[in-house]
Amino acid sequence: MTEAKPRFRLIASDIDGTLAGGHGAPIPPRTVGVLRRLLARGLPVVLVTGLNPWSARRYVEAIGPETRAIALNGIFLLEGDEIREGHFLDEALVREGARLALEAGYTPLIYGADGITRYLPGGHLEAVERLIAERPYQPYCAVDHFDDLFAVRPAQVSVCGEEAEVAPLVPLWEQALGNRAYVIFQPGKRTWLEANHPRARKDVALLELAARLGIPREAILYFGDNLNDLVLFRAIPHAVAMGNARPEVKALAWRIAPPQAEEGVAAFLEAIFG
Repeated sequence: MTEAKPRFRLIASDIDGTLAGGHGAPIPPRTVGVLRRLLARGLPVVLVTGLNPWSARRYVEAIGPETRAIALNGIFLLEGDEIREGHFLDEALVREGARLALEAGYTPLIYGADGITRYLPGGHLEAVERLIAERPYQPYCAVDHFDDLFAVRPAQVSVCGEEAEVAPLVPLWEQALGNRAYVIFQPGKRTWLEANHPRARKDVALLELAARLGIPREAILYFGDNLNDLVLFRAIPHAVAMGNARPEVKALAWRIAPPQAEEGVAAFLEAIFG
């Protein structure tokens, strides 16, 4: 018996490594054009990313104002001109993660409710300096004292750098924070380790948005490539891994698209929607 063709009512996608090449690279023109055509047909397009609202907003603007974005792996939702707050990690846990990072020789980054990323210079500072140089559109603030990291309500704590540099901190955070936080390891050109509220996840945020729009999970088509996408690959039946995706992601995929460098999302969507 021929498999029934799904009727998709919402298109969702990761950004870095899926729609774009990472490090602030733009979404290629063909892919932008396909997504704009789907929006014009009335299909919601949702970017679901580990990027913060400042970076996510740039991709929203490149596609069109009707595009929504779930940022920082589920903490924020960008809809129109609004940035809606989701779940923030408890400040005591943010402090614990930052303390462990400093003691282990890292520079912790604290994203605050005011949209400013505060950091206390420590080890692996070069990675943070490169990040700041690549994002002149986003406010960063170096502080002199640990408590200054928490001048406003913190949303999450993170560190970045090379994969081999960041990986040793993963078990330290997982052991110390346990199930009180959602610890996300995202290896790549720039590797990230983040600690979010347990419900600040891609799957929770996207399914809550879909429910509000009256769209069941079976009607969602999602594209992803990295470990922070695994929660969505487990949660919805139609998740597509990029050709360049991590093996763990491909193992859970409904389908495999061509790599991001070949505009795999555009090719896959054109095959379905024309």
